[in-house]
Amino acid sequence: MKIINQIGHQGDTQWYSINEIPKNAKLVNKQFIASSEKTGNVHALSGDYDMYEYEDGFVIDVKEKNVILNHTAITELNNKTWNEPQVLPERDHRHSVIKKGLYFVGIQRKFNPLSKMMEKIKD
Repeated sequence: MKIINQIGHQGDTQWYSINEIPKNAKLVNKQFIASSEKTGNVHALSGDYDMYEYEDGFVIDVKEKNVILNHTAITELNNKTWNEPQVLPERDHRHSVIKKGLYFVGIQRKFNPLSKMMEKIKD
């Protein structure tokens, strides 16, 4: 997998376009990408895509149409919202439109000078 460029972020999720699905990526059922440690809200896609677990994130294969990246309550997710692109009631972040293509998405990291380690950003 080669990262082509960074396309953006929503909350603590960071998105990169990639050139191919890695051979050791594992196809999984659709699930939320990240959840807020404080509120229980989630970053979740809505639409036609395949999702793969890969290292410390996910590979997302957006099919023929755009998908919607929502930041919403977990209670808004159901069979219809996973599979049809739709804007769900927003929480802390506006929705984003993700175009057809291949992407790697992970949680943003920052350097903690006290621990001298990179740590995931908490939403």
